[in-house]
Amino acid sequence: MKIAMIGIGDIAQKGYLPVLTSYDDIEIVLCTRNEVVLENMARKYRINETYTTIYDVLTSEVEAAFVHSSTESHPEICEQLLDANIHVFVDKPIAYDADTAIRLMEKAKEKGLIFMVGFNRRFAPVYDRLYDVKDPNLLIVEKHRAHHPDQARTFIFDDFIHVIDTLLNVFPYEIKDKQIEARVKDGLLHHVILQLKANEGTAIGVMNRDSGMNEEQVKLFSSEETIVIKNIHEATVFTGRQATNQGTDDWEPTLQKRGFYRMTRHFIDAVKLGAVNWNYDEDLQRHIIAEEIVSFIPKK
Repeated sequence: MKIAMIGIGDIAQKGYLPVLTSYDDIEIVLCTRNEVVLENMARKYRINETYTTIYDVLTSEVEAAFVHSSTESHPEICEQLLDANIHVFVDKPIAYDADTAIRLMEKAKEKGLIFMVGFNRRFAPVYDRLYDVKDPNLLIVEKHRAHHPDQARTFIFDDFIHVIDTLLNVFPYEIKDKQIEARVKDGLLHHVILQLKANEGTAIGVMNRDSGMNEEQVKLFSSEETIVIKNIHEATVFTGRQATNQGTDDWEPTLQKRGFYRMTRHFIDAVKLGAVNWNYDEDLQRHIIAEEIVSFIPKK
């Protein structure tokens, strides 16, 4: 199966090319306007077919494409691919607004094409332990960055959407209410707190982009145990006074720990099977909640 990679920036080079080129059941086609990067990556990974325009990709008989270009370019590129009946995997977010994301997802659904967004954390092996917890009553997801306040829309759609995704994946209950808190200073969003309430418990997402550290942490509580996951690979299970570390194998590749192998494999296998029972609403829900948060946040 021939698959295109469109855009070969930092995340594509670090997170996707090493993974995709390790599979023996696909053939990679590279596309970027940067001819120097194109030549270097093609040589490094021994890729023969390369292009500098999306139009060449559309006529290259690829069945699917990974889109790693800038977020601003996602809507145009994804729409061209879908119009050409090409399955799409796109880095989060689909777009910087929910309406565009909905329109593109509806097009994919109408055409029976896979349209998947790259939320790698849901595929990280260490997160599997969270789904085994019975009757959780509280979930806290934190993701912090040092000295990096930003415009609200960029902050939420580029970064906090990962927190939203984890909340919705791990919290197993019907959401009855949402509460949003935010701190804006000089037009920039410094931190945001999202609270999802259900009859059975509460899920809280927190991001501080004006903190003194870079950290990511998930805490899931139940009456029987509490699980704490730090930085996507280190898990500790607390039962009473006992604490058991259940982190991943030190020899396990970083991209395996961070879910890139399982995520890309999920997309490729789905393309092979076709859009059978594909959940188009799952990725859309994250964008819709992100839009709700942006709409709530004051402009000043």
